[in-house]
Amino acid sequence: MLKETYLILPVGKTLEEQVTNYMSLFNKEYLLNHLTEVADEARLTAMHFGLDQQAAYQAGLLHDISVVIPNEERVAFQNELGRDVLSAERHLPLLLHQQQSAIIAQNCFGITDSAILSAIACHTTLKEGASDFDHCLFIADKIKWDRGQTPPYLKDVLAVLEGGELHKASLVYLDWLFHHDIQVIHPWALAAKRQLAIPLKTIKS
Repeated sequence: MLKETYLILPVGKTLEEQVTNYMSLFNKEYLLNHLTEVADEARLTAMHFGLDQQAAYQAGLLHDISVVIPNEERVAFQNELGRDVLSAERHLPLLLHQQQSAIIAQNCFGITDSAILSAIACHTTLKEGASDFDHCLFIADKIKWDRGQTPPYLKDVLAVLEGGELHKASLVYLDWLFHHDIQVIHPWALAAKRQLAIPLKTIKS
């Protein structure tokens, strides 16, 4: 059973130790730097917008914890748990990693805070009716993306954040995504973009 492989209790006194040990168990240590960077960015963003900094940090540490599940096993893992799989997720199973990270965060790391679990579960696509805390993790992950170069949208996103507009920063990213980098249109992302604003006026540099 896949759930018995991945839903195991991590060892460690602190969340940082638990995450490190869990990732090491599956030889995924390479992602630890990204997890830490997103956690730190989420905490800074939370501080800027008056949100729970410690919760934001925890969400950042755990947002990609399901990287341990190979993409070819993600649909089967979801099926074992009786969870729905959207057509976009069947086409690109990597999209399931956000929900599966929330599942692991809750079942393995003992996270019960619904705000943390919600943010993790939509940190890639966002969703309609997203909370400020959802936006906080979403945008922190986009600022500290793990592709090895400066994000092409970063200047515009940071400018909007500095102006105190967290939701608009998410919209700036989603607009870039839909015009430049989308592989599969996830209905959550589409609903989030439509709710935030359509169309987005071009931000001048």
